[in-house]
Amino acid sequence: MTLLRILDPTVGPDRAESALAPRVPALDGKVLGLLANGKVNADRLLQMVREGIESRYRLRDVVTLTKASATRVAGPEVLEALGRQCDAVVTAIGD
Repeated sequence: MTLLRILDPTVGPDRAESALAPRVPALDGKVLGLLANGKVNADRLLQMVREGIESRYRLRDVVTLTKASATRVAGPEVLEALGRQCDAVVTAIGD
């Protein structure tokens, strides 16, 4: 009798505790951050989001950034800049 041994090289995801950020009660007078992931049309989608938000709220400013690569997470300098400058951030993917 031949013994057949099957190996599974996959691993499960690392579990991490996380929580949603507190909701901003209103956007009037706030700074909005827009983060595009670098894919085609992400910037166009965020422009439409910006126009929709600006038609409903009086924003103090809008900060627009694009990740260096769609395949990588935003670098710490990008996240720190958004966290330091913005009251709320919208991110979008393209394609």
